[in-house]
Amino acid sequence: MPAREFRMQFGTRCFFAWMPSPDGGVVWFANPPMAREPEHGVLATMGDAQWRRWLHDLMTGDAGPAHHIIEAAPGPLAGWATYDVPVVRRWHNNRMIIIGDAAHATAPSADQGAALALEDAVILAKMPTRLPRHPTSLSTRQSLRRDRAERVVKHGARSANSKAAGPVGRVIRDLILPVVFNHAAKTAESR
Repeated sequence: MPAREFRMQFGTRCFFAWMPSPDGGVVWFANPPMAREPEHGVLATMGDAQWRRWLHDLMTGDAGPAHHIIEAAPGPLAGWATYDVPVVRRWHNNRMIIIGDAAHATAPSADQGAALALEDAVILAKMPTRLPRHPTSLSTRQSLRRDRAERVVKHGARSANSKAAGPVGRVIRDLILPVVFNHAAKTAESR
């Protein structure tokens, strides 16, 4: 695999991604879908052999190097649950404000956390010139941002929960993603 190339595999039961590391190894992660978050501490009690067996089982029948990468990975393997942060009702008080993930955390797979934080920062930087300087300014900022932020968070949650699509969803995804990625690549090249 070429250096600096990131690969993703939407397996039948688990999402898997990998890329070469500068030291010649491979950096990778898996995103096994779960109907609900496991009890606190359950994932921490899983040993290296359990993780490998579980991931191998999830990848059974899928093409690609996941089995080899998992087997070759130095141990011990470990994992953790990701989950959505509940809606934060108020993003400010008289002395401080919160922006980015503190106000509206997205699922890591949404790849939108930094973008939302930057949008927050830009809007915050523009506030003194656009809005009067009084306590309602921060409430106005919050109302300007909340709808978009919550839409992005909701989309990220849907995306995180749909990594292992059913048979029909896999066919549709596999037909659409190459078109989307080719368009994104051409757009990036034209810049």
